[in-house]
Amino acid sequence: MTGTAPIDPDRFRQALGHFASGVTVLTTTTADGPVGATVSAFCSLSLDPPLVLACVGRGRSMHRALRAARGFTVSILAADQGPLARAFARPGDRFAGVAHSPGRHGPVLDGAIAHLECARPEIRRGGDHVVVVAEVEALATGGGEPLLYAHGAFLDLPGPDWERATASAPQEWLLSAPW
Repeated sequence: MTGTAPIDPDRFRQALGHFASGVTVLTTTTADGPVGATVSAFCSLSLDPPLVLACVGRGRSMHRALRAARGFTVSILAADQGPLARAFARPGDRFAGVAHSPGRHGPVLDGAIAHLECARPEIRRGGDHVVVVAEVEALATGGGEPLLYAHGAFLDLPGPDWERATASAPQEWLLSAPW
């Protein structure tokens, strides 16, 4: 693109902050123990085969761990797990005091509303991040509302608002859209 002004990183981050996302923690196990990181750049990619996509900063320890891993676990966080998301976004021993159990490829975090066990990650460069695509081998779901993130903050919707929104929403509208 010639003749265009460079995008200011702060304005870019501010613009993208308008897009609300769910919050996940990716975990894997290395020879040195478990590794985990908070990831909001996560989505489903394909139903057949079941694939997910996550974006991880190239400078993060999670990136190095994923390069050597056979797979990873995704814990989709519940609305009350903001402190857990913050803990996995900071340096240090992220598993200290965190209730979890072993998974196929990484720890499964207690209290999350869903878990995905993912295998055979394919990693591609994407600027200062990598794009990780992996096949879902197993999953588990529980009850509760998801933790949402937008404008640099976690969003908290009361239970009745969630119930009203999901009761009137056409299910799977994205899958049946004519595009």
